[in-house]
Amino acid sequence: MKKPNYVHSLMSDAFAIWLTKLGYVARMTTDGIVFVHHVSNKNFPRDVMILSNGRLNKPATQLFEEFKGYKPFEGIV
Repeated sequence: MKKPNYVHSLMSDAFAIWLTKLGYVARMTTDGIVFVHHVSNKNFPRDVMILSNGRLNKPATQLFEEFKGYKPFEGIV
């Protein structure tokens, strides 16, 4: 079993805000949060999900890695 990598809760909140700024619309479901975009291509994958247990699906993981590349909290501390 793979060991989970935990992130700070502010990082998770910032990721959700970043997705909405990109144009994704958040929808709450019983499984978690689904982010839907009206455009579907390589840069804007469809069905980005944050599951209720905190896990990310494959498109969400790819976008989260891109988000971490911008170093959102580097200058703050």
